[in-house]
Amino acid sequence: MMVSHIVLRSRAPEMHRPYRTPGGIVTTGFALIVAAFALVATFLVDTVAALCCLGVFAAFMLYFALYSRHRLVANSPDEELAG
Repeated sequence: MMVSHIVLRSRAPEMHRPYRTPGGIVTTGFALIVAAFALVATFLVDTVAALCCLGVFAAFMLYFALYSRHRLVANSPDEELAG
């Protein structure tokens, strides 16, 4: 999400956004760097815990890829009732 935010703010700065991030790209870039350090630190501190978290994340991604993405709701309830 952070990389997407930076790319969108750079490529389409004039695009209307309902929410503006305080600090813009600077705070998003800082958050990205801190998150990367936290990821590396997790593997340095406890490899087993990091691999368990990675396994859970992979299981959820597999669940989404095989089952959930085919059952997404296309419209909100308001849009369905209005249509």
